[in-house]
Amino acid sequence: MVFSFPIKTRYVETAQDGIIHHSSYVIYYETARIEFLKHKGYDINEMEKQAILSPVVSLDAHYLKPLRSLEQIKVQVSVHSCSRVRFQILHEIFKGDEKVAFAITTHCFINAAFRPISIPAELLQSFRKDVELKKEMP
Repeated sequence: MVFSFPIKTRYVETAQDGIIHHSSYVIYYETARIEFLKHKGYDINEMEKQAILSPVVSLDAHYLKPLRSLEQIKVQVSVHSCSRVRFQILHEIFKGDEKVAFAITTHCFINAAFRPISIPAELLQSFRKDVELKKEMP
C-alpha cells in the first residue's frame, strides 16, 4: 500500500538560496508517516498515552531536485521492509509526477523504559502484507 499525503511548502522553510532547506524534508517525511500510521489505525498520540513510542533509528535521505516555497507536493509513504521489532519506511516526495527526494527511515517500538518491544501484531501483519504487495508490483 502506498499512502499519499499532500503538503504545501512554506516560505519559512527556505534557506538563503531560496530553496527549501534540507531539514524541512525530514518534517515532511514525519508528517506523512504519522498520517500513514493513523490511516493504519495507530494514532501516535494514543500510542504515547499507552507508553508506546516509535523512534527513528536511522535516516538515509537523498535530494534529487530543489523545492521552493509555496509549491504543492505529495509525500508517498510505503513500508520498505519489516521484522518483528524493526520496520523501514520509504518516503518519496513528488512535485507533480517528478520525484524530487526520497528517504528510508528505520524505526522500532519501545516502551516507557526505552526497551524494545515487538511491533503490535495487527500492525506487523499489515506491514508484511504491504511488503508482499510491493514485491508483486511491476
